[in-house]
Amino acid sequence: MKKLKYISVFMIAFIGLAIGCVENDDYKTPKDICVENSIQSNVTFQDIKALYQGELMQIQEDLIIEGYVVSADEDNNFYGRLVIQNTEENPTDGFELNLDLRDLYLFYPIGQKVLVKVKGLYLDDDNGVFKLGGVFAAFGNTSVGRLPATKINEHLFISCESPQAVRPKLYNLSQLDSTAVNTLVSISDVEISPEDLCKTFAEPEETTLRTLNDCETNVLLMETSGYADFQSVVMPLGNGTVTGILTKNKSEYIITIRNLEDVALNNPRCGEIEYYCDAPEINTSIKAIKNLYDDTPIAITEKMVFAGIVTADDASGNFYKEIYVQDETAGIKILIDETKLFEKGFKIGEQFAIAVSGMTLGDVDGELVLGTISKEGDLTGIKEEQFYRFFYAEESTLETTPSVVSINNLKGEDVGQLIQLDDVQFVEEGSYVVNNKDTEAILTNCFAEEIPMITSRRFKEGENTLPTFNGSIIGILQYNDGFYIRIRTTTDVEGMEAERCNVLENASLVSIDELQQYAASLETIEDNIKIKGIVTSDATTGNISANTLILQEESTGAEIRLTAPHNIPLHSSIEIALRGAVLEYDELGMVISNIPNSQVLAVEEGAVVEPISISLNEVSSYNYNNILVQVNNFQFEDLTQVYAENNVLTNCEISFTISLFPESSFIGTNVKSGSGNVVFIPLRDRLYVRNEADFKLDKPYEDCSLQYTSEFVFISEIADPDNTSTASNLRFIELYNASSEEVDLNGWQLRRYTNDNTEFTERSVIDLSGNRISSGSTFLIAADSLAFESVYGFKPDLEGGTGGAADSNGDDNIELLDGNGVVVDVFGVPGEDGSGTNHEFEDGRAVRNTSVIRNNSVYTFSEWTIYNDTGAAGTTNLPQQAPQDFSAGIR
Repeated sequence: MKKLKYISVFMIAFIGLAIGCVENDDYKTPKDICVENSIQSNVTFQDIKALYQGELMQIQEDLIIEGYVVSADEDNNFYGRLVIQNTEENPTDGFELNLDLRDLYLFYPIGQKVLVKVKGLYLDDDNGVFKLGGVFAAFGNTSVGRLPATKINEHLFISCESPQAVRPKLYNLSQLDSTAVNTLVSISDVEISPEDLCKTFAEPEETTLRTLNDCETNVLLMETSGYADFQSVVMPLGNGTVTGILTKNKSEYIITIRNLEDVALNNPRCGEIEYYCDAPEINTSIKAIKNLYDDTPIAITEKMVFAGIVTADDASGNFYKEIYVQDETAGIKILIDETKLFEKGFKIGEQFAIAVSGMTLGDVDGELVLGTISKEGDLTGIKEEQFYRFFYAEESTLETTPSVVSINNLKGEDVGQLIQLDDVQFVEEGSYVVNNKDTEAILTNCFAEEIPMITSRRFKEGENTLPTFNGSIIGILQYNDGFYIRIRTTTDVEGMEAERCNVLENASLVSIDELQQYAASLETIEDNIKIKGIVTSDATTGNISANTLILQEESTGAEIRLTAPHNIPLHSSIEIALRGAVLEYDELGMVISNIPNSQVLAVEEGAVVEPISISLNEVSSYNYNNILVQVNNFQFEDLTQVYAENNVLTNCEISFTISLFPESSFIGTNVKSGSGNVVFIPLRDRLYVRNEADFKLDKPYEDCSLQYTSEFVFISEIADPDNTSTASNLRFIELYNASSEEVDLNGWQLRRYTNDNTEFTERSVIDLSGNRISSGSTFLIAADSLAFESVYGFKPDLEGGTGGAADSNGDDNIELLDGNGVVVDVFGVPGEDGSGTNHEFEDGRAVRNTSVIRNNSVYTFSEWTIYNDTGAAGTTNLPQQAPQDFSAGIR
């Protein structure tokens, strides 16, 4: 009905207009020129095109072509153009006729067969589109132009046949070729490209190209006049078919629709992605989106939309290819693979409805972020051509109020939000960016709770210096193996204007024992803690490093190494802040180093620590390192010496060394005489005395040479040979020193208990004084020196004489006494006659087993091998002959 109305009403106006525009009163409308068989085509479209020689030409031959109209200017998207193709179905050729006549659809409806006399028309190939028409000249150039209305009837004739149903040929984008140019086509499986979504078909009064694409990478341009009746209509959002006239501009194909019915884009888009030109309805929150995450990246397919405000953009350069958005529940980073986002609508304060269907939620270094998945499977940024899918801008902007939080209460759910930290300051001075690299600056509150601030090397204000005061900082809380904050611009630190606080004053007191929980090899103490104790070292005597002091708390101590010399007196109670110190703790004790002297917070003199009395064996257990201790009953080994770098002290049994620094004030002075107690502190590398007063030697000095007892000197053989007349003269006692040191036998004795006597006689005692027995050597005492030498072939070390301890007939008992008169070794049982017992060696020998290396003050039969003539069971009743059955001088 609409079309009939236009024909009946508009025809009169058009005829009047047409007649008024021509001088010839014989002008007739095209509708009046209907030809039956008087005009017939004599060439094909290809024949005409074959005439073309590469430039504009006027056809001179009487040639006629016929074709079918496929264009229409009813909706004003074709102006002065009439497109014909060679057949009504499956065409292989077409021409564009340029005519200076409006409302062509009234005279040349779609499907109308027409004949064209081409003689006198101009022919050209305009970038792949063959055109016929008049000539147009401008600026010295000529091209095909519109054929004047008065000339149209001379060239264009309407067949008297009724219009045919013209069916467009169906293509997909990958199938297009030049045979489809100037024909009616339907392009399937196309959709408006992302950059043109939600736009109108054309800009007002401006011929506009929009882009169509398929689900691969193929592209088609759609041309629409700015005067088309549907110019202001928003293009459809789906996928489907577009019908129109196909043209070309060099290598780019262009389609021009005739009306809105040519556009059927109602199917789901590629990938079934949905989007909206108007903001979709909000149905979720950022917190709910984050709660979807379950340890692996999740591709979001549900229709989830949240409202978010941009809290960080890239205007300052401190954020790159990312924005942060926030709602009332949480904040989150969105990766965007574009720069200058602040110029593309993503400014701080901008509001968006954000549809996350099609995004991927993933974990990047511990922070949940939104992005897309690349072909390689990596989480990457959203590209600009995909903005239409996800971001729907609101018209108004809002300011986000940061959440005020404290460093020690930060939680994972705070990550991504705009936060404010109060009462904080930078630990060190410096610039935002150092050496053109991403830079970390540490913020601390007044309790030494710290958080890094990370600044990108791209930060435009990177050369500015950090604030040196205390106050408030605003920024986005991020995460990468720990929380950190990132500011947007330097205006975020304008609140740092207050006086700095002394962090160390708020250190928490811990015991030295508790420090063990911080211990690891060379571990830096990060907590703001302090210890308290009494100084047990003396800095004034020079026997300890000028930077070092020993601090003791009850029964625990630590070696403290400051970064500079100190003058803290002995017996001072002090507090030391340990933040930043290096702690080393092992079986050798505790050392705390790298402590600035300024971290000694308090010094109060007058405290005293009493030493703990321990044995020398306990010293070597390392249980008393860094503790003031005392060992009793020691003296200097050599009274003639002076205090030196190494000073040996002894109790006549065991010794130890006290080392002094060459700088010690008392080095070179005479050592103290006497015996007594020595006070010192076991350190990792030495036993440390503070001063001369640590040697409390107030008892008489003892001569160790008269009291020396060695547990390694013992009786190794006793002989009573069975030789006839000379047997008694060949008797001997052999001693052996199994120690690693020579033993002075001064004061040592051998004595014999004859038969079952409980007393010994003076005659039976042999004094060993004046002799020494070397390490690993024997010492021979013979009854008769000459007789011994004549039989055994060497002289004994000592002659014991007749009746002496070495002159036993085998049923006596022998004792060895050390220089202190202490019985240290025994053969037999004094008071018991040896005859018939396990300690009889009559006419034989008693040999100490080689497994024995220490003396024994109690006779132990298992330590001996015994030969005799009538001994008890376990002994060997086999008399021994000298020298062959004896091993005198050989252990």
